[in-house]
Amino acid sequence: MTNSKQTISQITSISTNLSERANVIVRKTIESLLLSELAYLIREQIAVGISIPIAVNKLRKEDMQISMLYRNSNSEDQRELIRELVLLDSWYWDRNAIANRELKEILGISIDYLNLPYDIKEKFKTYELQDLIWNKKSFQDFNSYLNDSRVGVTVGYGMVTSLKRAILNGNPILFEIKENLIPINNIENFEELIVSNLNCNSELRDLLNKENRIND
Repeated sequence: MTNSKQTISQITSISTNLSERANVIVRKTIESLLLSELAYLIREQIAVGISIPIAVNKLRKEDMQISMLYRNSNSEDQRELIRELVLLDSWYWDRNAIANRELKEILGISIDYLNLPYDIKEKFKTYELQDLIWNKKSFQDFNSYLNDSRVGVTVGYGMVTSLKRAILNGNPILFEIKENLIPINNIENFEELIVSNLNCNSELRDLLNKENRIND
């Protein structure tokens, strides 16, 4: 994944209101992104859904040096990125279950070396990932958000685009109908079971079309 010639701006929706630094980062090829740049994106809540798997893939290729005994620029960059990942709200990990498990394997007991409060590290280590479920209530919530303020509309869009991003990142979701759970593992089923049954306007369709898979 980290050898991709794509840019983040090519495979996910990007706000038009970004700083100069952020604009430069999201237009760099994925293979050239630095750990510190991914930490910046995650900290600033920019393209987090795609930055997580990219970050974890890059960390997998690193010689982990996150103990404070290491005092070089690479170990500092590792610590910075890992801290930002560990500090993420849990719902991000529900949508990136694969990356969560991989990061825990990469860190092992070395996570205890991070300069973070004990309870934060324990929360990350012990968090039990929640299934992503779309059901009748999800449709109702989505419709309510679309009839709300602009902020509500944005939240409604995010409900749908984040699920597509999850599937593209390799994380299945469950579609609940008549007490049955149907796994959705691909975009075709996602479109058929969820998107086709939404009041999907042109704005939401445009946002969905901007969510694309990372090429190997």
